[in-house]
Amino acid sequence: MPPPAPTATDALRLSQEVLRFLPSGVVFFDAAGRVQEANPAARAALGFDQPQGLTLAELFRDAELSEPGGELLGVAAERLIEVYRSLAILQRKTLRYTTPAGIGRQLGITAFPLRGPAAASGPSGLICLLTDLTAIHALEEELQRRRSLSALGEMAAGIAHEFKNALATISGYGQMLRAASTGEARAQAGKILEQVAMLTNIATEFLAFARPLAIQPERVELGALLRECADSMRVQDFPQIEIGVHGPFPAVAGDAVLLTSAIMNLLRNAGEAIAASGRGGHITVEFGGWQQGAVCILFADDGPGMPPEVAEKIFIPFFTTKASGTGLGLAMAHKIVTAHRGIILLADSAPGHTVFEMLLPPAPEAA
Repeated sequence: MPPPAPTATDALRLSQEVLRFLPSGVVFFDAAGRVQEANPAARAALGFDQPQGLTLAELFRDAELSEPGGELLGVAAERLIEVYRSLAILQRKTLRYTTPAGIGRQLGITAFPLRGPAAASGPSGLICLLTDLTAIHALEEELQRRRSLSALGEMAAGIAHEFKNALATISGYGQMLRAASTGEARAQAGKILEQVAMLTNIATEFLAFARPLAIQPERVELGALLRECADSMRVQDFPQIEIGVHGPFPAVAGDAVLLTSAIMNLLRNAGEAIAASGRGGHITVEFGGWQQGAVCILFADDGPGMPPEVAEKIFIPFFTTKASGTGLGLAMAHKIVTAHRGIILLADSAPGHTVFEMLLPPAPEAA
């Protein structure tokens, strides 16, 4: 006896199951432009638990459409309405979207109208296919940043090398001038040598940043290393700042010398920010748990924080808001951590509160 023919209910149930487990987002809009159905992937990407009944403008709000290459096409809701009315197809565009919770996302979008049953009738609805490209865009940006750093490093190395040669000559003549002078002239020659020493130090930092890092991995007792760095900070120019290191910390795999440099750059950046506010403050270093198998270290301070336009540029080489800064401290920390296959990011930069997260691979036995 042949199996019974599938009914319309069976077909509908099958379609719902397919949409439920589809990794791409699918949103159905009716003829009035309101959400009729959205599968779980679409709801997760858009940040709505129950988007049914929302209009195009309410769902996409101020999101913008752009070409994959970055050329802006306009407000997403307006362009999708044009697609609906013209029976055109919007294919493989990028949606710059922010969820109701304020999370920014990059979504790939394709949209096409549904035609009515009659050939001459207008559209009966609109379908949007969504793909979350946020992680892919982040990887592309990181790759581009590394390429830019590589090119910039080569250029900086050449300039800094010639710069140091010229400074060595100036320093030699300056020392001769100071030795042959007395009184005010000798003091002025000393000031010249002080400025030469400062510029030589900057050129040395440039060369250190441009030089490829040779990682010598070993087991590093993270707790001991962090406490040594905190002790070094206390005896420098930040006696008014309290530094607390709260463990225990797992051991990590890395180069102890380079990790010390990265940690000191983070602590010094926090100390200088607090000192610039003209008051004392606190820096706290603590174990942030395990994240995807990596050791998380949190560096928090109660300094002035950072405005958004500064926060987004802090890891760019030579960017600084300090009158005497080189803009290489945090960039060097980023380079060291990424060379260890780790991650460093600014987790919080609200006024009066700054938190950096550093993720490092654990030592084999610690993992």
